[in-house]
Amino acid sequence: MTQNISTIAPFFDLPRSGVFHRFRILLIALALLVPLSAVPARAELIQSVGLMVDESAMLDFDAVTHAPFRPVGPIMRIGYTSSNIWLRLRINPAPDGGEVVVMVQPPMLDSVSFFAPTTSEPGTVPRGDHPEYRVIEPDWPSALRGYSITPPAGGADYYVRIESTGTIAADVTAIPLPAAVRLTLLTDFGQIAYLGFLLVLLLWSLRMLAFTREHLFGWFAAMQSLWLFHNIIAFGYASVFSGILDYDTLTLVYRNLVIAASLLSVAFHRAVLIRFRPAFLAVRLLDLQLAVMLIAFILFWTFDRQLALRLNAFCVAATPFILLLNAFTARAEASPGLMTMRIVYAFLSATLLTWVFAMLGFGTLIFLSFYGFMVHGLSTGILMFIILHLHVRNLIAAAKQAEAQIRAIEQERVVQQEKTHTLAQFIDMLTHETRNALAVINMSLSRPTISDRQRARVADAILGLTGVIDRCNQTIRLDSDDQAIAMEPCDLADLVQRLCDSHLERDRLRARAKGPLLVKSDPVLLGVVFSNLIDNALKYSPPESIVTVALDAGPDSVSVLVENEQGSYGCPDPLLVFDKYYRSQFAKARIGSGLGLYIVRGLLGNLGGTVTYEPTDDLVRFRVRVPC
Repeated sequence: MTQNISTIAPFFDLPRSGVFHRFRILLIALALLVPLSAVPARAELIQSVGLMVDESAMLDFDAVTHAPFRPVGPIMRIGYTSSNIWLRLRINPAPDGGEVVVMVQPPMLDSVSFFAPTTSEPGTVPRGDHPEYRVIEPDWPSALRGYSITPPAGGADYYVRIESTGTIAADVTAIPLPAAVRLTLLTDFGQIAYLGFLLVLLLWSLRMLAFTREHLFGWFAAMQSLWLFHNIIAFGYASVFSGILDYDTLTLVYRNLVIAASLLSVAFHRAVLIRFRPAFLAVRLLDLQLAVMLIAFILFWTFDRQLALRLNAFCVAATPFILLLNAFTARAEASPGLMTMRIVYAFLSATLLTWVFAMLGFGTLIFLSFYGFMVHGLSTGILMFIILHLHVRNLIAAAKQAEAQIRAIEQERVVQQEKTHTLAQFIDMLTHETRNALAVINMSLSRPTISDRQRARVADAILGLTGVIDRCNQTIRLDSDDQAIAMEPCDLADLVQRLCDSHLERDRLRARAKGPLLVKSDPVLLGVVFSNLIDNALKYSPPESIVTVALDAGPDSVSVLVENEQGSYGCPDPLLVFDKYYRSQFAKARIGSGLGLYIVRGLLGNLGGTVTYEPTDDLVRFRVRVPC
């Protein structure tokens, strides 16, 4: 999971102002869509609306026309009923005498029949006191259910019969053709923008699911998928499926989606809230709600569809209270934070309550009883996006921290491996050189008498072994940054000359310098540097050959060139010559540690100087530069 999240970390690793700037743009766009998608001030041509409930669902049209109608408004909510709902609309003609469009919303009512008087059509003649009526089909070229009519002068009565398995809430309007076109365009614009927003949230959740494998995004994606499909059908855009599903089947799918979307919504909220450890009773209420919705889903397909929808409606009405109970009894911190979760769910419950009150028919909120699902979809989408966005930021932060820890552990492992390798090299070198020195000493002491030559070999072996020990000690101080430095003015020419004069093989050394060469450095450490270079030159050059140490003053440093002829040991590898424990294959015949040049480079680095290897075809040369 860490690897997956780190892949998308750059996508979310934006300045906070950038993220919230985009979110502000989103909110402003949605705020603009609300008035755009609302019904504009319309030239309403409905003079009056009458309502009659046919409880037997058996009355014929003639009986209905003689039945009493009670006056109602153009926006009404009937609720769940098996009765036929009849509306009598008194519609006036358009001011210009043109075409009038009658719209009955929402589009997804199981059955709507529109009865228009034949005398309202141009060229027809009335027959008796009562005009004849005929059923006309919706002919408005839009997802909205619309009927084109031409009311006669003085107006006429039109009848609408509504049947629906689900709750019946209707908005009926009659407006002139130009106003109908404007209303349709604005409604389509708002609804398509709303569906586009839901689609963006769905794609975002799928992307997050693919990268994080976080189950919350899976629940959210499933909920958004059903909710998006539900809304497409609710808006009447399901005509694209007309070649696959007939209207009755599509209506059945729509009613089933109402329950399925509610079920998945509660399951998603349970997955979010359970991480905060709400009270036991609160969680059990969520489980009970899920169980009842599942029973409703089964009842829908096996027994009574209207009973199933009623059960689901009761669960939806209880949802805001159950969510609030879970949010405010939670007692554990989880991403994105307990307080953030409570604020989000307080807003979400408020929007759900608004929808529930509208479904119950309270006051002017009745308009939301059939458009409230848009408010619910927007609020749920935005608020859950906030909570999941904050959650994924926390996941990314945790993943980055885990990656940093892994890198630190890996670096520590590499360091430990390097230390182990270095220690193994040191032990191997020390063992090899000690054995060589002891072998020389043992061979010399095994003879009855010790000649001067043998005594010199023993002394040389002891001196070599002492040099190995000294260089090991010097390396330990260098690697541990425990090297004391005492900077003071000193004459580099005098220092090199004294080293040459005090060396056992001083006859092979030639120091060349023009006058005093003053530098500000540590004379003791410089002595170690040049002693190592001179010892190396003498050890690996041909016997009796001359080793030259040439000093030359520069503008800001003194250059010291240590030069010797190549012996049988050859030239060291330029890429490895300053590495710790490096010795060429031929050089291993002599006692040595492979630390001399490593110490030279390290000490000069501490003193601000440099050393370079500048070989020629027959000479081994090291150039040292010491700052003045």
